[in-house]
Amino acid sequence: MTKGSEKLPPDARLFAHPRLEICGAIARRAGVSFRLLCDELELSDGNLSAHLRALENEAVIHVERTFDGRRRLSQYRLTDTGKARLRSYIEWIESFARALEPHVSAEAEIRTVSMVTPLDNA
Repeated sequence: MTKGSEKLPPDARLFAHPRLEICGAIARRAGVSFRLLCDELELSDGNLSAHLRALENEAVIHVERTFDGRRRLSQYRLTDTGKARLRSYIEWIESFARALEPHVSAEAEIRTVSMVTPLDNA
């Protein structure tokens, strides 16, 4: 896919699964904890940590680290840059889906016709 809106945007790898899910979970709340993300997305601590670190390194998310006694608490939020990059990526996905729709619909019609035709000939 190399022409027009079909070309992959620069953030396609950054927002690959499960990072898109992580950003979505963070975007739905004012701030979300590490434990809540682990539970909601069913990711291991190590896997989630690696993805969060990558998103933080790209300035997509901001982490606020505090302590409750000896217990470390982390709250994650999308940065303004992260919101803009995520919005741009979602717009690309929507555009790609709209461009693909006629082709998918046509394939569905062809399969339906080929499935019905043998029965009509019987």
